[in-house]
Amino acid sequence: MQDVTWATPLYEFLRQCNASPLEKRVLDCGAGGDDPPLSLFYRHGYRTYGIEIAEPVLRDAQAFCREHDMPLNVFRGDMRHIPFASESFSFAYAYNAIMFMTKPDIALAMREMARVLRPEGLLYVNFMSVDDPDDSVFCPDGPAQNLLQSEQFAKHADDEADAYLVDFEIRRKDKRYIGRLSRASWLDQVDLEYIARKR
Repeated sequence: MQDVTWATPLYEFLRQCNASPLEKRVLDCGAGGDDPPLSLFYRHGYRTYGIEIAEPVLRDAQAFCREHDMPLNVFRGDMRHIPFASESFSFAYAYNAIMFMTKPDIALAMREMARVLRPEGLLYVNFMSVDDPDDSVFCPDGPAQNLLQSEQFAKHADDEADAYLVDFEIRRKDKRYIGRLSRASWLDQVDLEYIARKR
């Protein structure tokens, strides 16, 4: 099985997690899809858990688990109300997921991720930049509008998302301009990426 090379920013997050003395227990917020990044952590010895709000991509992730005999523990859940006790995880991330929500819901999800992280726990999250060219409106019958009441990607100015991380020490912050082939079409994306440690 190949590594999840499409999720390259998570490799640096994994490197920092591996250097931490905390228990190898990680939560993926937005864990759906047919090639879940949680598999990368599982193959490195982590106890993995994932929540996903959208049923179709949740089914894809669960099918992946069955096909590869990989118990990633992915189930239906909402990162605005994470169904785990406080300080349950050493590590948590939301990769290409939080940007589908409205900014008030992003603030709520960020508080929830902080709640479930242990002190000194690490968080990875990426936000869509105001410089991203995608201004499309979400499909009216899609999960973003139906489940999240969100009409477009939430975009953030360069330092705007820092406000979500008041309980954290920002260890790494990057603005990434990405151009890649995705499902046979070219995708341009501009992200603000954070790795932060809970105080």
